[in-house]
This record gives sequence, structure tokens and C-alpha cells, in this order.
Amino acid sequence: MFIFNQYRMKALSEASRLYYKKHALVMAVLLLICGACCLIYPFMSGLYLSYIIGMMFMVCGFYTLYCLVVFRQQHWKSKFVSAIFALAWLLLGYSFVANPMVGMNSLSIVFCCLFIIGGVSRIVSGFTMRGRSGAIWNIFIGIFDLLIAAIWLGMNTEQSYLFTTVFIGLEMIFSAGSFISLHKKLALAQPKRLASKDSK
Repeated sequence: MFIFNQYRMKALSEASRLYYKKHALVMAVLLLICGACCLIYPFMSGLYLSYIIGMMFMVCGFYTLYCLVVFRQQHWKSKFVSAIFALAWLLLGYSFVANPMVGMNSLSIVFCCLFIIGGVSRIVSGFTMRGRSGAIWNIFIGIFDLLIAAIWLGMNTEQSYLFTTVFIGLEMIFSAGSFISLHKKLALAQPKRLASKDSK
């Protein structure tokens, strides 16, 4: 994701600004299409997502094995750890490809753990900074995160599969919104050199 403040965007050259502007628009369109597909066709989209994630894991595993062969002069402990990670990547990727339902449910457990960690950290942060602005919102959002995680964990296999796909689709749509916002800001931003020339 592109993260620029207004000063940095104005400091970009014209070529860089057009480059990021074009890529932001492309990413926004792709994310909107993929997010809409996840919401309209959650079952098939979840299937394809599981295949893509599984293949990415397997690529990581094969790349780790490749590095293990190329860098043969490493210490045996490094080789052992690399071999364990490669095996883990390959097994994880195979599980996603061979059984998409299990793969997506495993992904939902990861998301639930992240929601629990995020919820607890927000609640702790809210109580730590109590009396300041935003403390109540931190506690509220933290409780909301924990409720989402609890509901998610209470779902059965099919419900969790569909909910995970819909969740990913919504994340894609929100990310597309941020790219659209970036595209608009880049369109309004004017490089310093051009601005100085126009002023002259």
C-alpha cells in the first residue's frame, strides 16, 4: 500500500506522480472487482482464494529449499531451521490446495487470533490512557473485536468459510477505497518544480 503525506506527494516528480497515480487506479479497480466477487460469489471466491494462498505458500517452501541448496555453506543449525520452515510452507500450501475448506477455516482461526490480540491490546491501551481523548473508543473497539472473534469461533465449518471469504472481500473493498483516495490526492498534488515554474 502507498503511504504518502501531502508534502511527499508534492515533492514527487511528474513522472513518479503519474506512475503512482496509474498504479493506484489499477489496484483500486482490481481490489473492487475481487472484493465484489467475494461478496457476490463467496463460495467460489473462497475456493480460488484458498488455491492462490496455497500456491503462494508452496512457492515460499520451494524458494526456501532453493536457498537451502544454493547456500550450502551455512551452519547446520541454519540448514535445519530452513528445512523445517520449507517443510511447513509446503505442507501448509498443500493443505490449502487439497482441501480449500480446511485451508480457509485455518485462515479464519488466524484472523480470530488477530482480532483477539487486537481487541485485548486496544482494551489495555484504553484503560492505560483513560481520561484522555480516544480512550473510550479504544475500549469500545476492543470489545467489538472480541465479540467478532467470539462469533467467528462459534460458527460451524461452512459458516466460517463463507464469513472468512466475505471478510476478505470487505477488506479488499476498503483497501480499494484507500487507493481511490490516493489516486485523487495524487491528481490534485502538483510537483514543486512545476509549481515554481507556473508561479514564474
